[in-house]
Amino acid sequence: MKRPLWWPIVIAASALLAFVVTLTGGTIRPVVVFWFLMVCPGMAFVRLLNIEGKMIELTVAIALSIAMSTLVAETMVLAGIWSYRGGLLVLIGLSMLGASFQIAAARRKAVER
Repeated sequence: MKRPLWWPIVIAASALLAFVVTLTGGTIRPVVVFWFLMVCPGMAFVRLLNIEGKMIELTVAIALSIAMSTLVAETMVLAGIWSYRGGLLVLIGLSMLGASFQIAAARRKAVER
C-alpha cells in the first residue's frame, strides 16, 4: 500500500505553528497547541507501523501522543527543569524526528521499486 507523504508535512506545519503561537500568544494558541499535542507526536511514529485502518491509526496516534506528552512532562518535573515551552520543544523535536523517519522510509521504498 502506498503511504502518502502529506502527514509529515502536516506534522511539520503544526509544529512550526505551535512554536510560533506559543512565543507570540494569541487567541488561537489553545486550539493549535491542543491539536499538536494530541495528534502530531503520536502520528509521527504510528505511521511507521503501517496500520491499515485510518481510525485505528488515529486512535493509536492520540494515545501515543498523550503517553509521550506525559513522559516528557514527568521527566522534566522529576529532573527539576519543568518548562512548558521546553516540553513543547522536546515534543516538536520528537515529532520532527518521526516525520523524518517517515520520509526516509518512503524514499527507501521508492528506491526498492
